[in-house]
Amino acid sequence: MRVFKGYGNIIKRNIGIMLMYVCIFIGISVAIQKSLGDTGVTGNFAAVKLAVAVIDREGGALGDTLKSYIQREQKLVEIADDEQTIQEELFYRNISYVLIVPQGTQAAFENGEAAVQTIKVPGSSTGFYLDAKINSLLNQIRVYQTGGFSFEESCEKALALSEKKGQVTLLDINGNGGQRADYNYYFAYLPYAMLTGIIMCLSSVVMTFKKKEIRRRMTCSSVSLLRQNMAATASFLLVGMAVWGICVAVQAALYRGGAFTSPNCFWYLLNSLACMVVAMTLAYLCGTVVNSVNALNGINNVVSLGLCFIGGIFVPIEMLGNGVKMVAGFTPTYWYSRINGILGDYEHLTAEMRQNILQGLAIQLLFAAACFCVTLAVSKARQRE
Repeated sequence: MRVFKGYGNIIKRNIGIMLMYVCIFIGISVAIQKSLGDTGVTGNFAAVKLAVAVIDREGGALGDTLKSYIQREQKLVEIADDEQTIQEELFYRNISYVLIVPQGTQAAFENGEAAVQTIKVPGSSTGFYLDAKINSLLNQIRVYQTGGFSFEESCEKALALSEKKGQVTLLDINGNGGQRADYNYYFAYLPYAMLTGIIMCLSSVVMTFKKKEIRRRMTCSSVSLLRQNMAATASFLLVGMAVWGICVAVQAALYRGGAFTSPNCFWYLLNSLACMVVAMTLAYLCGTVVNSVNALNGINNVVSLGLCFIGGIFVPIEMLGNGVKMVAGFTPTYWYSRINGILGDYEHLTAEMRQNILQGLAIQLLFAAACFCVTLAVSKARQRE
């Protein structure tokens, strides 16, 4: 009991640092979730309206049609019909595209010649996109003219046709309405709090108890080595479960039950527990290797941020290159992210999905076991010194 109290006293000194990292994590998660809600980013596609200028030098039906079309589909901007003004507006990216309807456009159009002129930023993707949109409208006008309609009627009918939109019905195959739940984003960033908070707190405890004078006094004490190890394990588990419990309770409070309202609640909790075990073993390893607080701060940032960036916590897995993914496959955060992605995308899990989740959990626990074995080897080598 005395050994456990000793661990507890040292943990109390570092509880503030651990809570600081947990609060930082909560702030980041809530801020990101709020920004996604404010910008309307829900995972669905949303077209972006571009600034387009239409200069109508002819003043005919085609110019009016193009203006109406651009005003509905994009953002119509009025600029002066001046070469220098056009160049400046494009240079400063105030506009993305300039459409010019010169004199004699109708006659050129009826003869199958290029009817309009365009000015755009060379090589820009927006320029190619708008070229395709304008050409589609012009082709519709030609089709109506070929059918015997007058030029004005063709412009009117082509513009009316472009207003028609196909009705799309999304089938809720995954059971989540095609959107991830808010608490899924919270769990996505959970490893950062687990790693930084637990490593900083528990590594300080290990560093204290590995000092020669303390280690020698504990060796000479009447408390057996087994009881000392049991006390250390109990204190580590207490800290780990406290951090895990705080994080889980916060998400339940923020999101009105959060993961507890999901059919996949068991997998969310199991995945976060596996992450906690990994953080504890990494804390044990860092505390065994490091000898100063400054060095611990450095290695904590390198380990936690490195695993979060490579493993798909801060950067989505889909955006990682093939080479990075190969390296990330050896990290526990990569498999944590994969599991969290499955739980976010699918409300109802198939047998294959459950197998993939179990595989990811097993790899996380194997990583923790490997870290523990390495720590024991390093600790044994240090004791011989």
